[in-house]
Amino acid sequence: MNVRNVMYIFNDVILGGAGHSLIDTITKIKDCVNPIIVIRDDAEVEDQFMALNIQYYKLHFTTDFVEIGNRNKNMEKQNFISDYEAAVQLLQIIEEEKVQLIHINSSVSNIGAMAALMAHIPYVWHIRELMEEQFGCEFLNEELKCNLYARAYKLISISDYVKQKYLERYHIHTLRIYDGLSVEKYKLKVTKDTDYQNVFLVVAMISHEKGQWDAICATEILIKAGYSDVQLIVVGDGNDGYIWALKKYISMKKLDRNIFILPYQNDLSKLNKKASYAITCSQNEALGRVTIEAMLAGNVVIGARSGGTVEIIGENEERGFLYELHNSKDLANTMIRAMNCPKEIKNQMIESAQIYAEKAFDAMRYCKTLIEVYNEAISSFEADNKDVFLNELKKYYIELKNEKLCEKQSAINTQYLKLETAFSLAIKWLEIKQKGYNLSEYFRKNDIQTIAIYGMSYLGCRLYDELENGDIEVRYLLDRKPNKMDSILEFGSLDGEKLLIDAIVVTVALTEKQVINEIKQKGYQKVVGLSEVLDSFMIPPYN
Repeated sequence: MNVRNVMYIFNDVILGGAGHSLIDTITKIKDCVNPIIVIRDDAEVEDQFMALNIQYYKLHFTTDFVEIGNRNKNMEKQNFISDYEAAVQLLQIIEEEKVQLIHINSSVSNIGAMAALMAHIPYVWHIRELMEEQFGCEFLNEELKCNLYARAYKLISISDYVKQKYLERYHIHTLRIYDGLSVEKYKLKVTKDTDYQNVFLVVAMISHEKGQWDAICATEILIKAGYSDVQLIVVGDGNDGYIWALKKYISMKKLDRNIFILPYQNDLSKLNKKASYAITCSQNEALGRVTIEAMLAGNVVIGARSGGTVEIIGENEERGFLYELHNSKDLANTMIRAMNCPKEIKNQMIESAQIYAEKAFDAMRYCKTLIEVYNEAISSFEADNKDVFLNELKKYYIELKNEKLCEKQSAINTQYLKLETAFSLAIKWLEIKQKGYNLSEYFRKNDIQTIAIYGMSYLGCRLYDELENGDIEVRYLLDRKPNKMDSILEFGSLDGEKLLIDAIVVTVALTEKQVINEIKQKGYQKVVGLSEVLDSFMIPPYN
């Protein structure tokens, strides 16, 4: 059997579902494929590939999507320059490693496709996500993405749901191949003696779209209804401010004996054993690897009636329970249905789910299909030397490079200054804490009892934490882009009636003075920057 040199483009920073699928695949096909992995230079996944003794390269590249409404032409151009330059670097690796085919592991970057075109080799592209429906995001340059999709030997969708969505949106046909899992790694046998505890597990990147907020609200409903023994364990990383808001709500509502938020876990086996139920709350989930893992681990699965989750659980709840998306009351009722379901029925449901998962997501069958795709692509590929598209990409790059060089450097400098300014404030704050002072002393000294905090990123959240439970009342949270935090905690507005407060504290580091002036123009007299508050502790009598 010919061993194929296949390059895999890993687009993620952490080892999520796409990463685990890639590792499972590589482990199974190493006899047929010599894998060469390309990871981002900011990715935290090196240890996993080193443990498997797999050749990998680190390269500077980024993803090509933004939140819907935040796209602009400058971002699009800068991303194209970055992608093109990364593809040129990739070309050298392709030649050195004699790569025959590139497999792009998800849809969120273009460098693999560009490099394959430059090297005149085929590429296959895995479509694992639906940017708009699933994450509320959009590609920076959809026209470019579609052109690159069109030149792939094969587009692989991970579910019938994704396959149908791509056909509807892009008029593109994809080959649906369910991911393969190492069943033996996840499967736990359920017996008639299995004891079901009222412990529910939610595993996903923490965000509004992934629905952890729905699970928290549903659990609160259950606790109020007398289910005092119910526990919810939420696992995942995400936007710091959003996670902070969830934790703050849990604390404010005194739910911290029943609801726990844990950071991302590489190994979920212990948590799967602790929990009897697993909930997938995501909207428009492309597939839901964690749902499949939970099935194999012997958890009763509950899922939102949305996207690929329905495909896995079954339209008629053959392999779990379904509830109405973003309806916490219906989720609470569904959790009660699951808890009250007779043990024998739950055992049968889990057995049915495990049989389904083993058959539909069999790793060996998946890998066999993938190898067939690779062999067909390599043996049938003919470079299209008449395709002017590659020349157009090069021409566009040269134009943008001349046009955008200064502006790109400016954007990089702005981001650097933003981080540097916030970091310097955090260091100054730490020095104040080490001397035993609390920022509330500044407000008392200046006869300020009630405030609003403007800017609820890291610094704003920390200020709230420091003043909480003290004699300085934080009446309002303010932010131009609260990142869905306002769906959890109440946010105020500067555009309506004037807020009844003594002062507004601005925690936006880089544009502090500008924001202060804008707020003062709205009629607020006492507006101070966090830097002013911190600097007051640097002069006598504090220092």
